Amino acid sequence: MKAAYRQTILFLSGGGIAAAVFLAGFAAVCALVKPGLALYVPVAAAWWDWAVRLCLAAAAAAYGFTWVCVLAGTPSNKRLRQLLFVCLRVLFSLVRCIGKLLYAESAISRAYIQVLNHLVLRRPLCLPPRQVLLLAPHCLQWDQCPHKITRNVQNCRRCGRCPIGEMTALSERLGISFAVVPGGTLARQVVAACRPKAVVAVACERDLISGMQDVAPLPTVGLLNKRPNGPCFNTDVDIRALTEILSAMIGEDA
Repeated sequence: MKAAYRQTILFLSGGGIAAAVFLAGFAAVCALVKPGLALYVPVAAAWWDWAVRLCLAAAAAAYGFTWVCVLAGTPSNKRLRQLLFVCLRVLFSLVRCIGKLLYAESAISRAYIQVLNHLVLRRPLCLPPRQVLLLAPHCLQWDQCPHKITRNVQNCRRCGRCPIGEMTALSERLGISFAVVPGGTLARQVVAACRPKAVVAVACERDLISGMQDVAPLPTVGLLNKRPNGPCFNTDVDIRALTEILSAMIGEDA
């Protein structure tokens, strides 16, 4: 938890620096536009400085609001939670632009996932198990397995060649809903059909970020899969870490 908190602070600090650079550029462009505006549209020029100041003040307020939510806790009001996730998404977009220049996009994506996880796990949810949905990607299944589990995970024979069997047993032991999905579209359909109070998803950085942003402000925790054979092929997952996350969701000891 302390590591996740430190990563959250670093992410927000980096986001603040990226936002400051962007806003400085915005202010410079506005300063260059103002003389021409004063020449051709004098009425608009009179309000130009106030409009720029208002934009800068709104950006500063949004950034401060994000810090307050991280330090004090996610707001209970749904609209405020939505605003928080919008602010985080904007910060992530700004930081990712810098990350592309520094060839650190993957590290920034992982940090962003940790930030979203931290906001959910900082306080125990203690939800009824059936209100928690565990989603796993199809690439966790052994590639030569003849059994189709995307429609019914109970078709898994638990042979031990992939982690699906352990995940199925874990979900049954904890009483949690479990589904294996081949892609993000079906994952969103499963969430809409099950209507859970919280989601735990296993996937790669890109799919996790896309899914977590799509279902926000629904509490969602993302766990990165392991890719010993490359992306989307016979991937793996840390069962112990998954057990701890699910136990925290339902308020039980791992």
